[in-house]
Order: sequence, then C-alpha cells, then structure tokens
Amino acid sequence: MEKVIDYINKHNKANMKLLMSTPGRYVDALKKSNTTWPVYYNDMFPYSDEKNDFWSGFYSSRPAAKVTVKQGSALLHASNIVFAQKIINQQTTD
Repeated sequence: MEKVIDYINKHNKANMKLLMSTPGRYVDALKKSNTTWPVYYNDMFPYSDEKNDFWSGFYSSRPAAKVTVKQGSALLHASNIVFAQKIINQQTTD
C-alpha cells in the first residue's frame, strides 16, 4: 500500500498529499487543528408537529420485513465466515 501512496504522491498534479493514518492519528490531528464545528439545527426530526400530535409509528413500521432482513443478513454473514474458513483450511497445490 505504501508503494501506491508513494507513486501517487510523486505523480500528483493536484495540490494534495496522501498518507497512511490510523483513527487515533486522525483524532489527534483534529484536536491539534482546534476546529470548532457549528451546530446545525435545521435537520432535527419533528417528533411533534402540533400540540398532542406525535409521530409514534415512524420507527416501528414494517417490523416483519425488518426481522426478515436482519435474519437474512445474519445468515449471509455466517455463510461468508464458513466459506472463508473452508478456503483457509483447504490445502492446495500447484
């Protein structure tokens, strides 16, 4: 990966520099930059439009479909793990 980054940095025509980092280095750089982020209130979800008028079913609609998707996703991930284990444990020769 470092060779790719070095190549891009040497042939870079845009004003940028690529580097390998970690989440910790990223957070440290954010702290060092002393940036203050604005708070944006215009995207808040209106849980109540009028007095005594609430959005009660917004997050609970189609529960059966959500269960099916969750179970299918779990099955897919489990099958990927089993497949990867079979590939890793398989002894291949030329």
